[in-house]
Amino acid sequence: MKGIIEAVPDFTVVAMASNGKEAIILSQAYQPQVVFLDIEMPEINGVEAARELAKTQPDICFVFCTAYPDYALQAFELYSFDYILKPINEMRVKKTLERLMAKINGEQLSGNHSALGILFDTDNRQVYINSNEIMYIENSKPKVIIKTEKQIYLARGTLHSLEIRLNPYGFFRCHRGYLVNLTKVEALVPFGHTFQICLQSGDTVLLSRKREKILRDKLKI
Repeated sequence: MKGIIEAVPDFTVVAMASNGKEAIILSQAYQPQVVFLDIEMPEINGVEAARELAKTQPDICFVFCTAYPDYALQAFELYSFDYILKPINEMRVKKTLERLMAKINGEQLSGNHSALGILFDTDNRQVYINSNEIMYIENSKPKVIIKTEKQIYLARGTLHSLEIRLNPYGFFRCHRGYLVNLTKVEALVPFGHTFQICLQSGDTVLLSRKREKILRDKLKI
């Protein structure tokens, strides 16, 4: 990881820690803009280390590295800019660094870089879909329903695996049955004891009560 980061222009590794406690001490000393954290570490794990650092350095960007997707998802909701699943993939790290640099510089990445192209397996062919075109994804076990701006696809896969893959690209698990593209959200409308999410396409998806506050924080509403 150190070698990959240092090979990218404008990034410098200022320190390396062998455990969570040391990571806190070094981060407080060096005041870095970005901290890469393994979730499973001795002394204090990566999530706890991030929790402590966020108290005094609220603008710091955390990138979690883990072999366990469930841990990564929990960490992402709480603190992280991104997470990277092991084994470490060099191109994946470089994409994260590109997005980090854009954030640090206050820039917007072009559509070709900020979007993720996904290859879905449908019943009779493979379909390549740009993530920017997806409105929402609905659970329809054992498959998923993908609603894009122009059409609907029924594809193999699970909502959980797509949630992990698409979370860094602006998708949010608003309900156990739905994954929504946050850039397509137009309004939240009361629906019984909770809300529905109205999308730019006119579609509506369910929002669970447990996820409402997280969504409002993300949308700043």
